[in-house]
Amino acid sequence: MIMSSQYLVASGLGILVFLFILVTTYYSLPPTMNVLGAKTPSKDSYTIAIYGDSMVDTMGESLEYLSIALRKKYPNTGFHYYNYGIGGQNVEQGLLRFHSPFSYKTRSFSSLSSHHPDVIIMGSFAYNPFSPHFRDKHWRVLSQLVKEAQNTGADVYMLAEIAPLRNDFGKGPNGVNWPEELAQKHSAHIVEQLENVIFLAIDHLKVPLINAYSISQIDGKFGNKRFVDPNDNIHPSVAGHKLMAELIASTIKLR
Repeated sequence: MIMSSQYLVASGLGILVFLFILVTTYYSLPPTMNVLGAKTPSKDSYTIAIYGDSMVDTMGESLEYLSIALRKKYPNTGFHYYNYGIGGQNVEQGLLRFHSPFSYKTRSFSSLSSHHPDVIIMGSFAYNPFSPHFRDKHWRVLSQLVKEAQNTGADVYMLAEIAPLRNDFGKGPNGVNWPEELAQKHSAHIVEQLENVIFLAIDHLKVPLINAYSISQIDGKFGNKRFVDPNDNIHPSVAGHKLMAELIASTIKLR
């Protein structure tokens, strides 16, 4: 069948109208959306702070693992990183220093709230139980610490770090090297406090959770040696740090 010239003209006009609508719709979308609905950051740079004990401290003076993970996800976005981790502190000590200037190792910052961060990732302080162990107190004080972080106006996330080893916890050239019975008891206390983080985030505070604890388990509640540094059998190995960094990068949502 031979199409009439009028039909061809009408078809051509229809295509042009469709293209015009498509283009104008694209340019009328908010700057953080493309035509397929994929979100992209709306700012050129973001400030991210992580707060905690040695599990945070060992993420790097400049949070190098997280920097690599976020650069892959957002290659055209700048980030300012602040590591507020101090080794050996329990959650109560973390709360007491929250509004104070920070100085530890090579890091020296003003108080966290003064930076007005876009994102605060709150560590669990689970690896430093009270003495004697007091799970309910950890729950209460961590809840208060998260609320202090929320009062800064930042988007707050809770981090459940890697699961502790059940056997050989703390053994190594730079480990605590406790008797096995004491080491296993301490590891069980850590598990209880990591579980606090999950219950607090999901059921109580309704805060987004970065759950490295569940992913790093190998025998129910305890950890996979792959993610633990054999130098002390406590802190994350390179694989453990990469796991946490990639989970953080995939979980946080930039405004």
